[in-house]
Amino acid sequence: MQYTHYSFRALPFADQLSAIWQEGTFLARRYEEEDAVNLYYFPNGFFVELYYDQLANALVRTRTFTSYSSLLDYAPGIELSTLGLPDQLY
Repeated sequence: MQYTHYSFRALPFADQLSAIWQEGTFLARRYEEEDAVNLYYFPNGFFVELYYDQLANALVRTRTFTSYSSLLDYAPGIELSTLGLPDQLY
């Protein structure tokens, strides 16, 4: 199933994790306090951040967005043009 931004957000957390593993394309990782934050791209043009609490050793939440300005936190770690994403993303 191809998820839209809103259909993904409506899923329970466990189903969101399954969708990330099945359909998400890993792009980059950043760190925010004790959390490691992985960035995934979905084919319908939205992004998902998956937060991993390193102290608790647990996946704790997701955050979704469609705004490309939210990618700036990842800019030092990735070159978008090399990832095979749609041209309008970069």
